[in-house]
Amino acid sequence: MDFEDIPAAEDEGVVYEQQEESVFEQQEPVYEQYEEPAYTAQEQAYDVIEEPYSMPEPEHHEEDALTKFNKEWNAKLDAKREAEFEKEKKVRAESEEAKANWNTQREIRLKAKKETNRSEEQVLQEQLLSEVDNLKTWERVSKLIDAGEGVDTKGSDTGRMRKLFIQLKNEPLEVTRAAAGAVC
Repeated sequence: MDFEDIPAAEDEGVVYEQQEESVFEQQEPVYEQYEEPAYTAQEQAYDVIEEPYSMPEPEHHEEDALTKFNKEWNAKLDAKREAEFEKEKKVRAESEEAKANWNTQREIRLKAKKETNRSEEQVLQEQLLSEVDNLKTWERVSKLIDAGEGVDTKGSDTGRMRKLFIQLKNEPLEVTRAAAGAVC
């Protein structure tokens, strides 16, 4: 075997590359159009069935005892539900009426209480204005507070304040200040 008969590697590579390019340039993609296969009449009938594995409904000529009982039971339950719904509707209507009645009674009581409070306040204001000139300051204060012994009905203890007012009534502030100034 002679080496002269074998072409040089460089020559061969160049030729190969040229051949390769020509092969790719020649091949163009071929797109075939998809055609729907033709179905027979039996195959088309299978397409019409929605669930191919479903079983046909059994034909019942007679109802068994359990089915009959279930139908009767459901009818009773429906009747009970309807009666319960009607009863609830009636109770709701009565409660709405009672609530409206209570609200009107409450408004009447509030108006009456407001009127009595206003009239009592006006009487008290008139008394205070008429006594302003006639009474001394501590006599007016003592009329405003309850100087009687005991605890307030609201539960708050006002004993210390009451003692202070009584002390100030008996010994006016000017006298105690003058006595404190003379000692110093």
